[in-house]
Amino acid sequence: MSELRPETPARRPETARPREDAEPEVAPPSPDELVAILRHLASLPVHAGATITDDPRLGVHLIRHDGAGPAGNYAALPRWTPQAWRQSLAQVVQLYRRWGTWPTLLVADRLDRPIGLGSALERIGWRAVHRETVLWVGRATVIPHLDPAMRIEAVQPRSVETHEAVEREIFGLPEVEAPARRAALAAALAAGGLRAFVVRLHDEPIAVARLSSGAGVAGIYGLGVREPWRRQGYGTLLATIVTRAGMATGHRIVWLSVEEENEAARRTYARLGFAEAFGWARYLGTPE
Repeated sequence: MSELRPETPARRPETARPREDAEPEVAPPSPDELVAILRHLASLPVHAGATITDDPRLGVHLIRHDGAGPAGNYAALPRWTPQAWRQSLAQVVQLYRRWGTWPTLLVADRLDRPIGLGSALERIGWRAVHRETVLWVGRATVIPHLDPAMRIEAVQPRSVETHEAVEREIFGLPEVEAPARRAALAAALAAGGLRAFVVRLHDEPIAVARLSSGAGVAGIYGLGVREPWRRQGYGTLLATIVTRAGMATGHRIVWLSVEEENEAARRTYARLGFAEAFGWARYLGTPE
């Protein structure tokens, strides 16, 4: 009987994915990548119909979305000097007053200029109304066995309405905004900078997420699970799959942002390998 073993020991092909314990360490985001994440974070409202403009004269990016309130109308990425930041801030405030919008500034720890701007704003009466921490990951975890009754769909035009309805339910958004949200989502998907996902279990939509492409980085947001299916691992699974989708489309870093007080989410993302990148806050200006 002929010998069936190969003449030389079998080796893993060069193209094989490294074993989990053999994968190399992933370098943390570089300073340029941190700035890319911040710029991407600030620009996410464009998927909802906002515009973003870099204004060199004012030294900020201007995000504007008529009717969206402070969450969709703010200045970001300030590049001000320690000597002249008060004058620059006054110009931004004047602009937003002229637009009839409450002056709002997104400030990132350690990245925006001047350093310590958030504390300086608080000293002159501005108030931080929202704080989050950006987390990053450079390698997706292994996906566990999938329930055969579950499937994950990339949102297509025919499923925009389903995605919007589930997202609106999860995050408690007003129904009056539904038509505009559906139109903005369809436009963003068609433009190619956004992908969206729906998880179905026995054909019932139970979870959603969005994946936005930035300059070398991809951002996950709008990830949530409907109440009856929470704490069963679906959010963790969806985060893993969307992370892999971000990396499969050529991005070295995938990031997301978590509210400071959401310890459960922080623990979940830590288990998936996400590490802290920087914190940020949205500050509202003082009334005249």
